[in-house]
Amino acid sequence: MHRLVMFLGVAVGSVHAQAVPPSLLGKWRVVKIIPTHNDQCWDEARAKTMLGSILTYQPHAMVWSGGSVDIAEALSRTQTRRSFQDEYQVSFDELGIKAASVTEIDLQHEDADVTGATTEIPGDTILLAGPGRILVSACRVYYEAVRVPAR
Repeated sequence: MHRLVMFLGVAVGSVHAQAVPPSLLGKWRVVKIIPTHNDQCWDEARAKTMLGSILTYQPHAMVWSGGSVDIAEALSRTQTRRSFQDEYQVSFDELGIKAASVTEIDLQHEDADVTGATTEIPGDTILLAGPGRILVSACRVYYEAVRVPAR
């Protein structure tokens, strides 16, 4: 399925609906907060509680901080430097992304309270930032996560 999606009046390209992509499946450890200049709704103390946590992606579900959320579908699109900056008010440079574009995965689900602080689901929008490296956000705080090797 392909859809042309409009964000802030700007066409950003085709969106592909699918299950959670195989490249994302598995466990990811949140290793750092990425400092940005955007407005955030969590203070530093709340943001730090996510460090070291494990984010698990399954074909039709995700788990983070003890909460599980069913995933109806995953939408995939390419974000350019400009489209991302326009939509999120955060630059690729701030996030440590050197590429001209990245794939963004947006997991579709019902609202839920996973963190106890918001109905936003941390980790439901993912930037595939490099081999074994993803970026996720919660309350507009950006985190880097790395793949946990399978045992």
